[in-house]
Amino acid sequence: MKRTLLLAALTAALPVLAAPAFAADELNIAPGLSYAGAPVGLHGADPVALVTGTVVTGEGEFSSVLNGAAYYFASAGNKAAFDANPAAFEPQNGGFCTYGVAVGKKFDGDPRHSVVHEGKLYVFLNAKTRELFLEDVAGALSKATENWAQIEHVAASDL
Repeated sequence: MKRTLLLAALTAALPVLAAPAFAADELNIAPGLSYAGAPVGLHGADPVALVTGTVVTGEGEFSSVLNGAAYYFASAGNKAAFDANPAAFEPQNGGFCTYGVAVGKKFDGDPRHSVVHEGKLYVFLNAKTRELFLEDVAGALSKATENWAQIEHVAASDL
């Protein structure tokens, strides 16, 4: 009951309180940032550093574009690691909050709240959605996978 009420409150409040943080399509991008014409993913955070457990902002001089999003890296070495194996570092669900996707929404994915599970990077809106995900990882991932197939190409504002 408590979890249902919290989920209902998050779902109801977030579109009003965090509307600027929502992206319009299948990628969660940083407003106003771009590299080589591609919007920047992960709010400019270095995905290689995230996978190794550190939140660090990348630099435009070390950038790669993958699937329509640009990613910034803190070093040439991190960029090289990403370029060699992007699947090991690309955020899941277009960089949207995985718990949000599990409930059929596209909430902003904040790199400060991330989890690496079975070699994949997942980001979350905040500490609470990360905590809810960790309470039932298998269930949340199952729902997120199912829902992502339905909402990937739907604007966040239409959900």
